[in-house]
Amino acid sequence: MRCRYCNIALAPARSFVDGEFCCDDHRRRFESATPDLPLTAIERLRLIFAPHVEAAGLTEPEGFSAELEFSAPCELAEDPDLMSEPEVHSESGFKERAEQFAEQADEEVTEQIDTDAGDAPPHPAHETAGSRRRLTTAWEAAPRDLKLVALLLPVLLVIAVTGSVPKVPIQQLSPQNLDQVQSQVQKVMALQWKNVNQTISDRAAVAFADDFRSGLDAWESRSNLTRSWSYDAAGFVRPGPLAIFKPTVDLADYRFEFLGEIDQKAIGWAFRAQDLNNYYAVKFVVVKPGPLPLLHIVRYAVINGKEGPHVDKPLPLTVRTDMLYRIEVNTRGPDFTIMAQGQVVDFWTDSRLRHGGVGFFSNRGERARLRWVEVSHQYDTLGRLCAYLAPYTTEAPYTTEAPYGVEGRNGNIN
Repeated sequence: MRCRYCNIALAPARSFVDGEFCCDDHRRRFESATPDLPLTAIERLRLIFAPHVEAAGLTEPEGFSAELEFSAPCELAEDPDLMSEPEVHSESGFKERAEQFAEQADEEVTEQIDTDAGDAPPHPAHETAGSRRRLTTAWEAAPRDLKLVALLLPVLLVIAVTGSVPKVPIQQLSPQNLDQVQSQVQKVMALQWKNVNQTISDRAAVAFADDFRSGLDAWESRSNLTRSWSYDAAGFVRPGPLAIFKPTVDLADYRFEFLGEIDQKAIGWAFRAQDLNNYYAVKFVVVKPGPLPLLHIVRYAVINGKEGPHVDKPLPLTVRTDMLYRIEVNTRGPDFTIMAQGQVVDFWTDSRLRHGGVGFFSNRGERARLRWVEVSHQYDTLGRLCAYLAPYTTEAPYTTEAPYGVEGRNGNIN
């Protein structure tokens, strides 16, 4: 093959790389003289493979260049050794490199497609299967009482609609015995329904709240509360001798929370109060007054009207003189936890009193103020559901509106 510009014989590799020219200078001169020539072989290869490489964002491997350089001048093309032994950059080698470029570009594009597909939303069938697995897991982990209520709910709805226990028809009996058998079946079903209703009522949530705005009729004390307890201008109540919140006397495990302030020396409260002679007492006592006073927490039990040993320890809390204390008492079996401002300040165990209500007191020389009190029992999701299903009763002087969002089966105190 000869050069298209000077008609000199070319080496095979040179004819392939430079498009039938002996050197780059002759190729440029020939192209400038005839600008409308058809594409050469190397230009066709570039058009084929360059889009794949650019689309994938690839770069040419190190040491490779589409424009191959030769150190020999144009005159060396007439050397017979060059005619017999082609250079390393042969046509087959260039095709292999071009195929490698194409394969690498296809792999990068495939990885990008897979990555984009991974961000797509899951298939609806997969979502359905996942939802079923989650429902199955939730049902298996649900409490036994919740499963029982879920199974009995259709029966309760039927009874609520019909207003009576459905009768069971009995056939193939003599007319003399039919009425007797039906009566017995109805009695059995009524007894079972009564047991179910009792179970739901026992598991129902109970919650009481009082902000002292409607008086002190819900509180029991040895003295006349209208004289021994008083109100201030802001609506706070000032407790005196021990008074027990009557709706809470039958409770055992509950959360007891209130908001109060120390005016002088201490603020005291009682829980698990079976009566005025048997209860647990706790007080926050100021032992060092000042802008940042030092407080101690004092607790003891009163059994048959006699105070037991006092446990006195520093209150692990930084307080101010005018601080409103939000105090929470949790009772669960023999375990008791006291929290103030959201922090646990004391914990102990005592099994002498198993049930009883809550109350407040101020001893001689002590003065405190109370804004509201809340007591809740079994106040979880299952408890609220059972409270909705159980018969709702309202007992005077309790109202059905709770100022702090606490609702219960037995009413709420305003």
